[in-house]
Amino acid sequence: MVRNGPIKMKTILILWAFLLFSHPAGADPVEGRLASLITSGGCMAMAGRQEIVAYGSTSSFIPASTIKIATTLAALETLGPLHAFKTEFYLRDHSILIIKGYGDPFLTSEYLPAIAAALRQRGIASISSIILDDSFFQLEAAPDGSANSDNPYDALNAALAVNFNALPLVKSAAGEIISGEEQTPLLPLMREVGENLAPGSYRLNVSAFPQQGPESNILRYAAELFIALFRSGGMAVADSWQRGTTDSADVLLYTHQSPKNTTEVVRSCLRYSNNFIANQLFLLSGAKRYGPPATWNKGRDAMKVFLQEKIGPGSEMLHLVEGSGLSSKNRATPRAMIQLLQAFRPYASLLEEKDGVLLKSGTLSEVYNYAGYFKNDTALDPFIILLNQPLNNRKEILFLLRQATTPRN
Repeated sequence: MVRNGPIKMKTILILWAFLLFSHPAGADPVEGRLASLITSGGCMAMAGRQEIVAYGSTSSFIPASTIKIATTLAALETLGPLHAFKTEFYLRDHSILIIKGYGDPFLTSEYLPAIAAALRQRGIASISSIILDDSFFQLEAAPDGSANSDNPYDALNAALAVNFNALPLVKSAAGEIISGEEQTPLLPLMREVGENLAPGSYRLNVSAFPQQGPESNILRYAAELFIALFRSGGMAVADSWQRGTTDSADVLLYTHQSPKNTTEVVRSCLRYSNNFIANQLFLLSGAKRYGPPATWNKGRDAMKVFLQEKIGPGSEMLHLVEGSGLSSKNRATPRAMIQLLQAFRPYASLLEEKDGVLLKSGTLSEVYNYAGYFKNDTALDPFIILLNQPLNNRKEILFLLRQATTPRN
């Protein structure tokens, strides 16, 4: 027994040295440190093809807005990165203008004066009535997860929608109501909505307020904006408008193509985490694969098939009921999100960069997520953090993953 003492002591010293130099002084192994930060969640990080960290990687969690990476990848490869979104303008009986929407996510005030000029060039100086055709979308309900609050992140989707269905207005302390942005004129809908608001600056979901008349506030907003900006462009336009559809006798005057193609729309969607844009892309991808009209079910089916084709086995662990991340019924495992990020790598530059990290966040009540890439030399190493818990420790976990994947000299 005494003879073996020095051997045992030597073994203990070797083990102690290994532990000392394998981890920084005073630090726990990464998994132990993650366990102290994660009560319900998982994370994963890669360095090249090597799996560096995998904690709770096969458990399913609510992905929140990180799922926009799936939605936008499907749009980029289903619609095409250079796809041009369109809106058509028809003439009926010499003076009735029909506007048919095809889900352009960026039909905004900046572009309507150019549309007015194009119609003037085609001889349209007077419009007796406007018909709004939104039949390209047939949505049975609001997106799952929407509370239809007045917040713009709850704005509903439509085939014909202006300014992301968000109404900008300012109410002064004296009660004066003005438009909240220079490019958008003051509209009757703004005055009506603003009457019951406290002084302040707002951007509001138009669908959150009671509609006056048979048509939705979405169509009313579009009609009032077109009328106002057409008048500013020198056209005589009556206040008359209604919902309707085109027919074979209508004459196509002009097709407006959005200056923003799919790639540019995706960049805005990801950097501003715009739910309206994400679900427009989700619906349009479904219509592209299965034909119009766009529906939520077609969007879901198209997403399921796309992910099966794109990332193969494991795609079933990405479950989307809508494309923005608002729904708590969306589900993802960290491992499936890593597969998704590997597929998204050619488009990684569309994510916002912060301190050498390409990042997409996702936040709901007690949901705190990060997804993206660490930029290591010329490599893009994917990582995912999915926390479905009261404590928001994602920044601390991001730091740990960054340390674990950073090459050491």
